[in-house]
Amino acid sequence: MNKLTTFPFFSQGMAKIGTTLIAGLAFSLLLSSPIYAATFGTNLIVNGDAEQGQGDPIGNAVGANIPTIPGWTTTGSFSVLKYGATGFSFTNPSGNVVNVTFPGINVPGPSDRGANLFFGGADRASSSASQLIDISDLASTIDAGQGTFNLKGWLGGYSTDEDSAALKITFLDQANNSLGIASITSPTPAQRNNITGLFLQSNDGSVPVGTRQINVLLNANYVRGRVNDAYADNLSLVITKVPEPSISGFLLIGLSCLPAWKLRRYRQVLH
Repeated sequence: MNKLTTFPFFSQGMAKIGTTLIAGLAFSLLLSSPIYAATFGTNLIVNGDAEQGQGDPIGNAVGANIPTIPGWTTTGSFSVLKYGATGFSFTNPSGNVVNVTFPGINVPGPSDRGANLFFGGADRASSSASQLIDISDLASTIDAGQGTFNLKGWLGGYSTDEDSAALKITFLDQANNSLGIASITSPTPAQRNNITGLFLQSNDGSVPVGTRQINVLLNANYVRGRVNDAYADNLSLVITKVPEPSISGFLLIGLSCLPAWKLRRYRQVLH
């Protein structure tokens, strides 16, 4: 489906400025965000599937009408939308009626999608959601360089709209200094063949030594158009402990080298 009406008086430059301000504001809320503890091998993102709390069945909630999203601190009109939301209509400044539709229950996306997905919001502006994860209980493993992470999520957009979702994690030390970042971003309209839907994105790496907290920031970046059509669902961050080489492994390596060593000694004796 194609978007019925766009709003050219919103420039891409202003959209990018708004995105930067939203990201900065969300990160400044870091200390006031709820902090959640961590364990190895489990999804550390609280309510990463948007199933906790109430999903908007229409898609027009703004301001105080947006239901609270458990686990997340939000900016702008970031909200949770029901798959198959009915949509709504409004009259734009040019006097044209704009009909807003949303992803149906059968659009491309996770097979275990549940009822809801994250949504940039009914306002024509960037928005975000964030949470802070405490991983100090994993400090000994992380400081030994044995912690790895997998960040993944289903991110997407609407038809030819260029609004996009970006999930970024920032690794923080005890003093909240950044030790590094990792991120995933929704595919462009061209990459998703202008199809409305959500597509799996993933990123793997090592957890920096000294990490004690991880800030999770989901940015819904608005470019132009009817609403902020950045979508996300089933967000996951898993930290795994890298197994240490076993003694038996070292023993096997040593035994495999023994015949070659004996043959070399035998040749030296013959000469």
